[in-house]
Amino acid sequence: MRVTAGDTFRSWSVRRGFDRERVRAMTVDANDGIIATAGIVEGFSGAGATLTTLIIAAVSAMIAGTIALAGAKYAEAAGDRDAELALMEEERRQLALSPAEEFDELVEHYRGRGLTPELARQVAGELTARDALSAHLRAEHGWSEADITKPGTVAVIAGISFAIGSGVPLAAILVAPEDARAIWTIVIVALALVVTSVVAARSGRVSVARTVGRSLAIGVGTMLLTLGAGYLIAF
Repeated sequence: MRVTAGDTFRSWSVRRGFDRERVRAMTVDANDGIIATAGIVEGFSGAGATLTTLIIAAVSAMIAGTIALAGAKYAEAAGDRDAELALMEEERRQLALSPAEEFDELVEHYRGRGLTPELARQVAGELTARDALSAHLRAEHGWSEADITKPGTVAVIAGISFAIGSGVPLAAILVAPEDARAIWTIVIVALALVVTSVVAARSGRVSVARTVGRSLAIGVGTMLLTLGAGYLIAF
């Protein structure tokens, strides 16, 4: 099958947007919201808290967790963005100082990936003519100028994912009968963790069974420990 310069360009022009890794990250953040809020709810439930108190606790956990996670993700993404901008400026400087050498370097990159010398030069020429800076960033670092990390977007997505996860135990205490609220919450949360874990495993292309097992062990273990702590404090 003949590989054309256009085919090569399209294969390298896929951005890092809403891909499998993003879906996996969102489900992990949602899991954090589920487990953290469920643990707090179970602790209060074990202590004999009223429905109103449980709702206040769940909503407070949702708000605090959402803000905390969004802030942490923003700081992390801002650091990544600073590093990416520094690399971009260095690449731009090299292109300005020695464009011929940088072009030859790009040709060698594609030759190293298996293209013939002629096709490698053609691909490098097309990419350079289109956007030399992005061509070099993509070849050397795996991303282009259009892929620069957006801290605000990262923070918002993480916060929303956590809040959605936190809504699961909140919904559980609202629909559960009063005399079996703790058990219902554990069951509903466990089912939610199974769903999110399956999505995360398939997005990350890892073992579904191991991912589900780990999430259930952490989630159910957290709820049982906080439930027991609540009983002990009330006792």
